[in-house]
Amino acid sequence: MKAQREIDIMNWLLKRGTAEISELSAFLGVSKNTVRRDLKSLEGRGAVRITHGGAVLKRDTPMGQPLSDREIQLIEEKRRIGQRANGLIPNGAAVFLDAGTTTEQIAVALHDRIGLTIITNGLNIILRLVDASGLVIVSTGGSINTITRCFVGFHAEHFLSQFHVDVAFVSAGGVTERGVTNTNTIEVQMKKTMLEIADKSVLVVTHDKIGRTSLAQFAELGEIDTIITDDKADPEYLDRLRARGPDVISC
Repeated sequence: MKAQREIDIMNWLLKRGTAEISELSAFLGVSKNTVRRDLKSLEGRGAVRITHGGAVLKRDTPMGQPLSDREIQLIEEKRRIGQRANGLIPNGAAVFLDAGTTTEQIAVALHDRIGLTIITNGLNIILRLVDASGLVIVSTGGSINTITRCFVGFHAEHFLSQFHVDVAFVSAGGVTERGVTNTNTIEVQMKKTMLEIADKSVLVVTHDKIGRTSLAQFAELGEIDTIITDDKADPEYLDRLRARGPDVISC
């Protein structure tokens, strides 16, 4: 599938920085002309720059949709997801909250809880919880993505890798039977680290992300324990996701 090839190309470039068309052709098992078309599509979206015989990852690869735009989208659905997520967190737990507007609503629901430790890379989540006297709040620090208001990069990843949490709530740009993806390639490694440090991983996504594939994959569906979405998601597609392993909660 074209979308999956683009994800594979971006993952290759994220690791190596550059790629020859002949290398990608062999790696993907498709013709060089197919690779050229895929690279042209990615170049059109600002993700790569085509060179003679190949492509390089652009320094200004897509960094996500502005937080201010996403905060007003599907707000009631996000609140329901946040309240349902709150019910999954036992007293005394250590919790990771990924950056995002859906996870922000989890923070709202947790505000008056007592005895939880919250680790986050989301500046908006820190601001939501800064006056929550019953919680311990830990920030990953790192480089700030000014578009999505989250901390990313080596320092954030290294800091996070030293922790262990009972449950991690992770956001995504899309989830299909093939895996979980994100539009923001710069956050992919951070999300992988979130999953690695958690006993339980919970994906929180509104219905518009179900059945959608974004640019860069960060997890197989089998790496996700639970998916929480809203009740506007297609029930038949949710059943197909359940068949792949995760518990799926519609609220």
